[in-house]
Amino acid sequence: MKKAKVYFTDFRTPVGTSWTAKLQRLCIAAGIKDIDFDKKFVAIKMHFGELGNLSFLRPNYAKAIADLVKEQGGLPFLTDCNT
Repeated sequence: MKKAKVYFTDFRTPVGTSWTAKLQRLCIAAGIKDIDFDKKFVAIKMHFGELGNLSFLRPNYAKAIADLVKEQGGLPFLTDCNT
């Protein structure tokens, strides 16, 4: 079996670079631009969070991924992963 590539990044960014821009660069390095999204629905699976819970994907990160999908002609939508 072929070993999977694992990408890691930390929260350090140069002055003037946002975390969402860094997330987009990471996704591009992982090959998101090689996926055919043209006119296809693309689910972005996430957990919207629960009252008082801080461990969930912030909307600005989901938007960064959705923007990459839209750039390639995809039709992104958010779907929850309930507990």
